[in-house]
Amino acid sequence: MSPQGGAVDVFYGQGSSAPSCEDCPSQGGGQFYGDFTTAGRADLAEARSLQLTVKFPSAWDFGKGGKLPGLYGGEPGEAGGGHHGQAWSTRFMWRNDNGSGARSANGEVYVYDPSMGDGYGEDVGRGAWQWQADDQWHTVQQTVDRDTGRIAVSIDGQQVFDEQGIRQIADIPFAGVFFSTFFGGHASEWGPSRDVHAQFRDFSVTTS
Repeated sequence: MSPQGGAVDVFYGQGSSAPSCEDCPSQGGGQFYGDFTTAGRADLAEARSLQLTVKFPSAWDFGKGGKLPGLYGGEPGEAGGGHHGQAWSTRFMWRNDNGSGARSANGEVYVYDPSMGDGYGEDVGRGAWQWQADDQWHTVQQTVDRDTGRIAVSIDGQQVFDEQGIRQIADIPFAGVFFSTFFGGHASEWGPSRDVHAQFRDFSVTTS
């Protein structure tokens, strides 16, 4: 990952996948937890939405699928695959069912919550919108209501998804932004057929 003109440019190598991939020919993507308390904004524990702007270049290769940033609550490391604990996360994801060269891919929210135990997450809202490889910036907003488990998604100001998609998180405050993006899955078959880049900018979180 590197800064580029006010945006974060993320590199994904050919055939790259999740950090756990042991036989992928290259690496790519990036991941970190942006903790509200560490940033001096513990008040955002009661936040309700995340807004980010993302751009997939026209030369983007969607591969088979991959992860994008979202929100999380609980301890870092317990909001992803393997061991969930008393934590949750709502990362965006793309899924490509259209084959090589597709200019769009299905959007969804990839959910981990305490009701699932250990193991994989759950696809929520798959196909409710399309990610576009059009070299244009698109504003993506995710709203999570911890009390009801409602997740709502808007793209460029238009709501595309609204559903009760996450469970047992009312007592687990928001912890921060889970910046997590990579192809996968855990195998090279998820990865792009060539080196690609995506850009991210303008992250904001609000309690309103």
